[in-house]
Amino acid sequence: MSLRIAMIGSGSIGFSMGVAKELVHSSLMKDSTFVLVDIDAQKLEQSVARINRLVHEEQGTIHLEATTDRRVALQGADFVVTAFAPNRVDCWIKDIEIAKKHGVELLTGENGGPAGQIHALRNITIMRDIAKDMEALCPSAWLMNFTNPMSMLCTYLYKHTTIKSIGFCHQVHGSFGVVAEMMGMEPGDLQVITGGINHMNFLMDIRQKGTGDSYLENFYEQVRQSPYWKKIQRFVPDQRFTLDFLETFGCYPVGYDNHICEYMPFFYSANKCKALGYPSVINDLVELREIEKQQADGIPKSVKSTLDEVEIERRIAKDKVPFPKDTADPYYKETPVAVMEALLTNKPLYLDAMVTTNHGAISNLPSDAVVDVPVVIAGGAVRSVHVGKLPFFAAELCRRQIAIHELVVEAAVTSCRQRLLEAFCLDPYIHDIDTAKALLADYLDENSEYIPELH
Repeated sequence: MSLRIAMIGSGSIGFSMGVAKELVHSSLMKDSTFVLVDIDAQKLEQSVARINRLVHEEQGTIHLEATTDRRVALQGADFVVTAFAPNRVDCWIKDIEIAKKHGVELLTGENGGPAGQIHALRNITIMRDIAKDMEALCPSAWLMNFTNPMSMLCTYLYKHTTIKSIGFCHQVHGSFGVVAEMMGMEPGDLQVITGGINHMNFLMDIRQKGTGDSYLENFYEQVRQSPYWKKIQRFVPDQRFTLDFLETFGCYPVGYDNHICEYMPFFYSANKCKALGYPSVINDLVELREIEKQQADGIPKSVKSTLDEVEIERRIAKDKVPFPKDTADPYYKETPVAVMEALLTNKPLYLDAMVTTNHGAISNLPSDAVVDVPVVIAGGAVRSVHVGKLPFFAAELCRRQIAIHELVVEAAVTSCRQRLLEAFCLDPYIHDIDTAKALLADYLDENSEYIPELH
């Protein structure tokens, strides 16, 4: 089948190579055209060279095109993949530093907290233009988004564009592959049902592959006994707070501490994080920036996927990262091409997590909320799978973030600073209105290039 697949942000080596591998290995996508798009001509050239080698080595039949002109790539596209972030590393560092200047300590600052909100505004500004171009040049195409902050980007896409879109995140799937490895199992041996919002899911049930009985209590017992949840170890995913949350509230937050902490107002203090040995994202980002300068062709420009992060950690740690044991294991691959095939053939596909509209999947969250739940791709649509009722405490954590996400998106759509101030005041990391106002002013001044309408 000859299709046109455009990827915006192809300078992200991890994502562009991952999509290319799946296209090459797909019999359905034979003779399709993969169009690489990036505003960074050097990174684009490097991606083209790598993927050309892949196609040659695998004797693939896909055709490659490359352009810095997004509209050229989108003309007549059947699928569009997005994985972008402007000046990601420098902006990420500045986001955290500005928050700290106002007494707001952020361990990660990517998806939640005031830094996450500003990150979302920068990327929504770009996504708005992509959506307009798609509406004009390929209105029937599906947009498959990998860009963070995923919930806010998807809230914008689902509620303010006519584009058919899907939000991909590897956190649930990827983290439970790693968790299985930590427990002496193989990736894929643990099958989970979770619900929540992106980067803050909660475990509803867990099974061992090939068995029909719940493994939930056994899993909790193994977590409580495992050294990986009790002590922060460099180059091993941090889950000390995850265990503390389980013991305190009786439910297990999915993912790693560096993601779930972004939404938790009661996360450990900065001093306790330092005492426990949590790694500093700032230190790693600064080191990553230096590696980028020294090895222009060796590191992805943005940190946007589990595998990208693992490869960066491996370079920093000189191969001391124990999990995943094999990043090339098929379990850890991304799934956009599988979703494309399901949409094209109407062969149902089950995925254990995707960012989509709730539609009753989580019964105690709003039906139109953007959530992260299992889905089935069938009948030309993404269909949420019912997971039930979240524990009340977990549901309230999600509900607040959903409100923040919608306020941030409304601020972006209407260029309304008041909506953004409301989102800041609602954010659990900001404790008084004066801090919210001062922080907002500094963020907007710093980001005037990226979000001029709000500045």
